[in-house]
Amino acid sequence: MKDNITRILHWGFACLLLVILGIGFYMTRTEFSPFLYQMHKSLGVIFSLLIGIRLYWQIKHPWKLATLKNKYERTIRNVIHCGLMILFFVMPILGLMCSGFSGFGISLFNLEIVPENFNVDGTVEPINEVLYKTAKFFHKLLAKVFAVLIFMHVAAVLKHHFINKDGTLTKMLRN
Repeated sequence: MKDNITRILHWGFACLLLVILGIGFYMTRTEFSPFLYQMHKSLGVIFSLLIGIRLYWQIKHPWKLATLKNKYERTIRNVIHCGLMILFFVMPILGLMCSGFSGFGISLFNLEIVPENFNVDGTVEPINEVLYKTAKFFHKLLAKVFAVLIFMHVAAVLKHHFINKDGTLTKMLRN
């Protein structure tokens, strides 16, 4: 039972994260789309609400990692896993800061959590431009780091599956 919950959490978070990152990278390279920004922010809010469950489960039921004899590979594995877990928390916080301090507020599928900040002219005004720009800078930068860590994680899984043939991927896929 606990292995099934671990799998569901792993693959559920993986899918949600790939959608959020995909939308984020796409929307920063295309014409502004309110729909994409709302979708990205709403999924980010959901992600930030669910991450506590993921962390709790991770602490109560640690990974059954492939045994690595090579100290170098163990270190890389630990850095990647720790990096991913840290970014699970930092990215949503930065995203919420970015949205909140920009004055655009925070909403969950149009359910207002933090209202927009309008000035007397009726345009959105940043609550704190320095914090907004700082959060935005780090949110964008760490999104790239996140993508690299995910790529390294997937590459390591494929190495274990096709080269080491240790059953790591099969364990995460079976019922």
